[in-house]
Amino acid sequence: MVNKIVKKSLLITLSALMTYGLFAAPSKRDVDRYVYTKYSNATSGGSQAEWGALNCHDPKIFQDDDGTYYVYSTDAAIGGAGQKGIQIRKSTDLVHWECLPRSATQKKWDKAWLQWLGYNAVTASTWAPTVIKQNGLYYMFHGIITDVRSAGYPDAAITLAIASSAEGPFYPAALAASKDEVIAEALNKIGVEYSQSNLVRYTYYDRSFDFDAPESVTEFDCYNTGAYDTHNKMEADINSFSYGFGCIDPEFVADVATGKNMIYEIGGRKCYALTYGSWKGGIALMYVDSLSLKPVSPDGQEMNAPADSKDGAFGICIAGGYGAAYEGAQVIYNSDTGYYYIFVSMGGLENEYRVGMGRSKTLNGPYFDAGGKTMYLDPMVASRYHEFGSKIMGGEELKGEFGWRCPGGQSIMLSKDGKILFACHSRTNFKPGYFFFLQIRQMFFTQDGWPVLNHNEYYEDADFTEKLAPLSPVEVAGTYNAVLTVRSSKIEHYTPYGEGSVADVHIDDAVPTPSQELTLNEDGSIGGKTYSGSWKLMEDGYTVELLLKDAKGAEIGTFKGYALSAVDWAIKNPVARKVISFTTIDSEKTGEYFWGNKKNK
Repeated sequence: MVNKIVKKSLLITLSALMTYGLFAAPSKRDVDRYVYTKYSNATSGGSQAEWGALNCHDPKIFQDDDGTYYVYSTDAAIGGAGQKGIQIRKSTDLVHWECLPRSATQKKWDKAWLQWLGYNAVTASTWAPTVIKQNGLYYMFHGIITDVRSAGYPDAAITLAIASSAEGPFYPAALAASKDEVIAEALNKIGVEYSQSNLVRYTYYDRSFDFDAPESVTEFDCYNTGAYDTHNKMEADINSFSYGFGCIDPEFVADVATGKNMIYEIGGRKCYALTYGSWKGGIALMYVDSLSLKPVSPDGQEMNAPADSKDGAFGICIAGGYGAAYEGAQVIYNSDTGYYYIFVSMGGLENEYRVGMGRSKTLNGPYFDAGGKTMYLDPMVASRYHEFGSKIMGGEELKGEFGWRCPGGQSIMLSKDGKILFACHSRTNFKPGYFFFLQIRQMFFTQDGWPVLNHNEYYEDADFTEKLAPLSPVEVAGTYNAVLTVRSSKIEHYTPYGEGSVADVHIDDAVPTPSQELTLNEDGSIGGKTYSGSWKLMEDGYTVELLLKDAKGAEIGTFKGYALSAVDWAIKNPVARKVISFTTIDSEKTGEYFWGNKKNK
């Protein structure tokens, strides 16, 4: 799906995003100009160094020891512009992003580069990285997608690269020690060597190209990761694209309460858990050695090569399956709530993408959304996957404002100052679909242990810090534009924004959900043409609860969450952007989210 944006014919880039310096302390006028021009004035021309937040896909957010934030992302760009090999952006405030002119690999993805990884292919693209720092080094897992689909060639793989700097260059693990003395010294100190760089591969064979394939291999049969996909094994003959784990979107399982990767003992070996996979066969969970990051089989044996005969060596399915379009998964643990949470991007990338969420008491699942639906799908419901996974981020549009659609490729982390950050890419409802931008939001957990987002993009300056802080009932009371999420499998013909072609899409995810007006009255009642009910602000001054009913008094659900001060980037008039916002979830009935921004007078 990501290939669609890589191959777009138009070259458009951001040339006038930051006219006042990337890391300068902005004045109020600068802030107004920045939030307005970030999207509305994105223009053609310019180099990779001028992109800012534009052309960022599948962002992985990472914070270095000095506090600098980095985002590593797929080498997608409008018209295929820019360097191959993972883009890097950096920021000190999560608002202003500098896109570095050189890729993370700092080398063209040509035949020589691929041969370093053991490929005999012509071209490739790099997808969806994740980065951690340990042993004084920076380790990156990322996907590789080749353009060769013939006998024995990997269509996809996840490979390990290592660097001595957050800005690279990153080298394939097997080559890194020979390319960088700092890497060589660090690896020698911990006694780790790499004979190859791949973690897992996904390949299918075509017998018309390979007459020497094993007898067990049928035409267009999945090979390697799919061989151990127990969830879909019985359905291996559905088609070649619904069997086997797709080798994309690697991500470590971390505790967002501590910021540390989770440690598990597998066969007496300390390991990290790692997820990857796609709509081919679901989301996989596997383990890697916590020191070397080499894959570990279920009996705890470290594997130097991705091909291994032990059942389960490439993971078990924990979500999706049977062709359900789940990808970009991340599992986090929250030791404060005692739950694991899975977040998945789902749907058509350019017209119906959105993020679904579920939770579980155990790493292996099953994961249930807030409405009680399992995200571990079976053949009877896989085609209705849009109904599963509470819609923590989707297409949305407040009245009279810029709106967003197709959010996904999410990345979640705990910052050094205690913020839980949610990064994703998004498209807009006012520019063609080949524009995609980096967005950062802050995540909180309710007292019932469910994640909620401030749906306004993160903002902070000398006069404003986004945080949960006491508000008075008078401050919270007022008229809001609010969005209640909706999920369904309803398919309709639809022309995406700025596109000329019509597609069959899941319409409730393709069209940004429009806001409805409601009033939180000072007497605790809810008024408006669409909603009624009651609301209350708890003693801490930021926890809120809304008993939401429709205009006729029928109960919709009980929504719990928070009210906070925020900056609404989407207001078209570049004034009065500081607002009161609420963000809530109903975990008792609907499993849906409800959020809104107060209208400034």
